[in-house]
Amino acid sequence: MQQESHRNAKPVPLYTKIGWIAAWVVMSVLILMILRNCMTSVKYGSQTEIGTVDSYYQLGLKEGQLGKDFFLPGDVMNNPVLRKSYTKGYREGMDARKLPEK
Repeated sequence: MQQESHRNAKPVPLYTKIGWIAAWVVMSVLILMILRNCMTSVKYGSQTEIGTVDSYYQLGLKEGQLGKDFFLPGDVMNNPVLRKSYTKGYREGMDARKLPEK
């Protein structure tokens, strides 16, 4: 009885098979990107000293309060820990900045 149901089953259409393959490719790429970001964060998180992270936060805070443009050297932009610290300080500095009254 079961063999008869398999014989009568319609084959899976080509566009469905292509859709499955495309979905697996997209999911694989997303998983690889997430794993790469996790490995990079762990690597730089263990190598970067806390004092350096704090100094970039203070630099971002000062530059945000002064209203300077957001700028970091290229080597620091590759370090996600320092980039996040500077960005957080810069945003808080911009928020704390007093705008001139009209």
